[in-house]
Amino acid sequence: MANLGDHMAVAKVLASIPQLEPADLVDAVVAEMGSAGLDVPYSAKRKVHFLNIALHCLASEQARGALVRAVEFFAAGLPQVEQIRRLAGLADSLLEPEDERRIEELLRRCEAGDLRALYQVVTEGKGAVCPVGLTSAWEMFEFLLDVNGRPGWLAPHLRFVALLRGRLVHQEPANDPELKDELGRWLYRQRDLLRELDDVAATELELLLRQPPPFQTRTDLPVCLIVEIDRSPVPDDGTDPHRVTHWTQADQSRWSPVRGEDVELPSARLGDYVVELVLKAEEEWTSGGPLLLEFMLAPDLVNLAVERWPRQISQNLPPRALGQDYEVVLRSDARLRPRHRHRLWRDRWDRFMRGEGGTHVIPLEEAELGAVHDDLIRGCHLVACVLSAPPDHPLGRAQLEAAIDAGLPIVLWCRDVASNVEFREIVHDVVQPVKLKKLPESILQLRSSAACESVALLWDDPDRPRAQFHAPHRVSE
Repeated sequence: MANLGDHMAVAKVLASIPQLEPADLVDAVVAEMGSAGLDVPYSAKRKVHFLNIALHCLASEQARGALVRAVEFFAAGLPQVEQIRRLAGLADSLLEPEDERRIEELLRRCEAGDLRALYQVVTEGKGAVCPVGLTSAWEMFEFLLDVNGRPGWLAPHLRFVALLRGRLVHQEPANDPELKDELGRWLYRQRDLLRELDDVAATELELLLRQPPPFQTRTDLPVCLIVEIDRSPVPDDGTDPHRVTHWTQADQSRWSPVRGEDVELPSARLGDYVVELVLKAEEEWTSGGPLLLEFMLAPDLVNLAVERWPRQISQNLPPRALGQDYEVVLRSDARLRPRHRHRLWRDRWDRFMRGEGGTHVIPLEEAELGAVHDDLIRGCHLVACVLSAPPDHPLGRAQLEAAIDAGLPIVLWCRDVASNVEFREIVHDVVQPVKLKKLPESILQLRSSAACESVALLWDDPDRPRAQFHAPHRVSE
């Protein structure tokens, strides 16, 4: 319920609504109240007139309701509507005053980034359109307090704070090292309070606090299409059949890819089918961030030039390769990266996330494979390497196996042997330690160069295990 001190805050919000005149607001409130009327003293000073309106409207429940409805009429779609609703005491309070004051202090220290995209994420696309005019993390939090939740679903305002805190912990440099800890303490307190009301929501909040986000190196809230391609275990009838499985990962809080249909089709149809999946993912895009493409290829297909598959645009425009418009990376599977090497893999990835890892460029001249393998294993600081040949050549295949055995999560190679020297010169800068986290984005930019249009990038996050779902109905083409 609003108290006497709220009239100052209400007046301030009213005065912040663009082009709202006090006299118009009074007329609208009177119209809402009908015969009850409203006797508001006039003032030539706009702010004072709004203050008088606030004083008189907060005096009764009927006037408060009329004020909120009038503001909704004049400021539909603006965050001031929800602010007035809360200040007028018509929205249920989800937080104790002390908790709300504390989180306001913390959120005013946070850089929120793309608020419109974050709104879609925290409401899982189920909220109304994000209002214009939100400029800070605190303003977004205030608005989300009044976005309806449902039992067993974590409230959007708590999901929002958890995502901001996760970004501080896993992604952004610690320019305010105490902030992430203070946000964590506040969120754990909310978890404890939730336990008494909604244990399912409390468990979801705890998972957000404990597990890394699915896109650890990014802050732009991407959607990811994951495509697995394997040779079909059926007799070869001359069409070279393949099995294609795909998942879509849109959740920004946890790794939970949604599996699509399994399809069997001839090798000549692979590129066209994957482009169809990409276009469908674009149609369903709601995140606000880019669409990423990840491929899990059978070991004998690891050099398949998936980034070169063309997207036909029109009869008047030339086709564009997927790698020209999307970040295309490869991921390993159990056959490429055996489980008994996962400890080293995770250790190297953790070093990479701390920004401490380096890159080993294997010399082009013939190097003894045992020595290369030894360099990769003993180079404890290494998290990435550049092969001297593609893995469909025996030398490149052996080098890739050495990198996997050493646990390196990032491996690059040029599929075109003739362009290898130029390729190495071009990528020299982007594989430096300070730029490694942006490597997929860097390679996307470099693919405009002829020497890099066929570059392959194995980018392997161990915190994102292969999705294991029951296989849906299989379709053959």
